[in-house]
Amino acid sequence: MHTSGLVITFSDDPALVEQATAQLQAAGPFTLGEARGPCRAAVLEAADPHSAQDWHDWAAALPGVVSVEVVFVHWEEVSHVDA
Repeated sequence: MHTSGLVITFSDDPALVEQATAQLQAAGPFTLGEARGPCRAAVLEAADPHSAQDWHDWAAALPGVVSVEVVFVHWEEVSHVDA
């Protein structure tokens, strides 16, 4: 599991911010936290670093998103145990 702490900076257009926020919440791997001005904390959980990069790029390209900064990364090998 690859977990990234993000700071997402939004534009000053409320309609675009609302649309981008809804898309982030609906996408699945994002958990949105508290907003401070144009910035909002978020957590991204992905299966591996490549998937995390793809989701990061997707979020950064949303209309209304100015930037997505990675401020924390944690990865943990997931092992499957057969019962």
